[in-house]
Amino acid sequence: MTVFQLVEQSPALQVLAIEKGLPSRVLHQLVALVGVSQKALLEALGLAPRTIGHRVNRNQRFSAAESERLLRVIRAQKLAREVFSTDAAVAQWLTTPDSALGRRTPLAMLSTDVGAAQVHNLLQAMIHGVPL
Repeated sequence: MTVFQLVEQSPALQVLAIEKGLPSRVLHQLVALVGVSQKALLEALGLAPRTIGHRVNRNQRFSAAESERLLRVIRAQKLAREVFSTDAAVAQWLTTPDSALGRRTPLAMLSTDVGAAQVHNLLQAMIHGVPL
């Protein structure tokens, strides 16, 4: 099972994967999916580039906190794909400031659980045609 399939699994399995730590190879896949540089992704999520770089270079698993932030991006990308027709359109939306998010980018909002909930609610409103 890939990390991208993980978001389709039960919350219990997702928690176990987060506690175990996502494999470092996920970062490169996520960078390609979101269409931003690794530095931009890490900055948006509030992750220390040097620490993450060490994990990737040593092929180590991410910590639970790091894994959770990365998984938030995957969840948001999957939900946004229901709104936008292409991965490129999703990547553009994730990296563009949105007035519904206080002029912050959806990607930056994913650094916290509260921000991720706002992104989720915004995407749900878009899916269901609810005005904001």
